[in-house]
Amino acid sequence: MKLKKCMPIAIALLSVSLFSTTTMAASAQDQVPAAAKSVTNPVDAEIDMKTVKKKLYKRCKNCHGKKGDGKTAAAKDMDVKPPNWATGSDLTDGELYWLIMNGSKDTEMVGYENHKKKKKRLNAEEAWTLVHYIRAFAK
Repeated sequence: MKLKKCMPIAIALLSVSLFSTTTMAASAQDQVPAAAKSVTNPVDAEIDMKTVKKKLYKRCKNCHGKKGDGKTAAAKDMDVKPPNWATGSDLTDGELYWLIMNGSKDTEMVGYENHKKKKKRLNAEEAWTLVHYIRAFAK
């Protein structure tokens, strides 16, 4: 399905979820609103890995590592360690997208939709593309 057709639905679901009151649990997965969990990735899975690595993943690699394994110098001092994407993830695409855009409470994971530094912000298509990139670590 085309991105332009799916995006309004995904944004509406996520917007409603953001304004609902939820209890924040210890795990990142528990922080994701229920409506976001079932949202599917509207971006074509065929991505240019080199371009994504250079332009988008650069925000992530300091904590998540070049190989997506979370074994970095920055991660050593974190109370909640970054996940090892190289072994796969039990998060849905919608959950990963939501966490990329909104961050994770009580962790170092910041949200990139409204990042304090404008040049680090991500739009919806970029975040969905990062979801594909994250999935590729486990292949």
